[in-house]
Amino acid sequence: MTDKIKILAQRASFSNDVEIAILSGKAHCTQLVMQETEHGQMTEPTARLSNAAAQELMDQLWSAGLRPSEGSGSAGAMRATERHLEDMRRLVFDTGEITHSGTRKEI
Repeated sequence: MTDKIKILAQRASFSNDVEIAILSGKAHCTQLVMQETEHGQMTEPTARLSNAAAQELMDQLWSAGLRPSEGSGSAGAMRATERHLEDMRRLVFDTGEITHSGTRKEI
């Protein structure tokens, strides 16, 4: 199979589950089977994805509403924090004051 692997994710209807489909050309993955292994036994990975396919999976999960449980938050929240920090630095270190409109007023 030389076709690009495509991974789709979506919220399942009427539940909190996430449905994942793995496709390649006209083929699709039908199921994953759990097998018991001896303690310490070497195993092959369940799947290996290219960086592009992994990024696509991440984007699909994001579109399905999943977010990292830990981390620094979204880029928008980070930018808002950076702007707030810039304002605080101006208030502390500059001789001017920041007004509600974001303009500077000399003291």
